[in-house]
Amino acid sequence: MALMYLLLYLFLLLGICSAFLWLPALGVGIGLLVFRPSCRRKLGVLFGLWGLSMVLLLGTAWAESNVSVRLRNWVYTVPVYFWGAVSIVLLIAVAWYAVQHFSAKWIGCLVKIGCALSVFAVFLVGFFYLVLITRTEEVGTWQGQQVVMQKSSFRDATYSYYRYNGPFLLGESLGWSEIPWDIPEYR
Repeated sequence: MALMYLLLYLFLLLGICSAFLWLPALGVGIGLLVFRPSCRRKLGVLFGLWGLSMVLLLGTAWAESNVSVRLRNWVYTVPVYFWGAVSIVLLIAVAWYAVQHFSAKWIGCLVKIGCALSVFAVFLVGFFYLVLITRTEEVGTWQGQQVVMQKSSFRDATYSYYRYNGPFLLGESLGWSEIPWDIPEYR
């Protein structure tokens, strides 16, 4: 059992350390974008989509903290999936063009290994981000009004209740409970 946990921790450590390969990969991608006109259009579109995904990802967190609104769960998770998909395609495209650009075999092998580790890091970081922010939601009726129940299950399951305020925003908080649809009396 201890060996299994050790392997799991080594696996996670590898993924977290692989995130540091993103900066060199993006640097190589920008270098290819500048110096290789043949790949400029494709990499330019991918870098533009990646920048848009980062704006969406960071913009949702900024909007919630600075504008004093509570966003529905899918407003968080869709940008994470978009960022992950665009990051993976961008890393693979950078590796593809980099292998063609460098003539030494060992550099091509290093680029392929770095790309595989970077894609693994995208999956790992995206997974942990989703585990920390994702809350399953269910819309129901309580005392004649629509209510959104969010289940937070990072450790122990708790259920938070909000007034329904449309598909994008949550209304005011109605309380929380440890049993689903056991809404406390409104305070």
